[in-house]
Amino acid sequence: MKKLMILFAAALMFAATSVQAQVTQNVSMTVILTNVLELNLTGGNAIVFTFDTPAEWNSGMTAPDGGTVSTVTMNSSTDWDLSIESPDLSPSSGGNNMTPDNIGVWCESTGNYTFGSEVTCVYTAVGSPLELKNATTVLIDNGTGNAGDVTNNAYTINWECGTQTAPMNLISMLQHVAAGDFNADTFTSTVLLTLTSK
Repeated sequence: MKKLMILFAAALMFAATSVQAQVTQNVSMTVILTNVLELNLTGGNAIVFTFDTPAEWNSGMTAPDGGTVSTVTMNSSTDWDLSIESPDLSPSSGGNNMTPDNIGVWCESTGNYTFGSEVTCVYTAVGSPLELKNATTVLIDNGTGNAGDVTNNAYTINWECGTQTAPMNLISMLQHVAAGDFNADTFTSTVLLTLTSK
């Protein structure tokens, strides 16, 4: 009986020791996902058109010197649209400004998202440009859902100048100068690309 009591006491001590060796604490876990909206201009941040032949003066140019285009990518956790705006182009020697509608843009999708599906753009080919304005105009818009990373959202912006393609200005560079709208000069402007969450 004494041995049984000792074994019982030992078992109780072992059980008490086992319970005391296990302590539980609570950890409060929080994950905060804030929306991200990032626009990257990955190429073509300085576009130059040089009109130095009669054909260019009369017909305009569908690609800048060297064929430069602008490339953009987006990282966005929400659906978005991309707008474009340009003030008048200012001459370096004074005189009259050139209106931005002498410049047009059209887009190509180079990422996984395609026009007519995840994204929309009605300006997708040479001959169907969006004319620049000194007011914000949507260039690329949300379609079925364009949130995603740069592998999904990658685009090329193609530029043209003086091509007289509607809805661009329908007067040639040569006709503008002959009419006194502005002089032969170097004109500059800053074009704004703005990414906005929907």
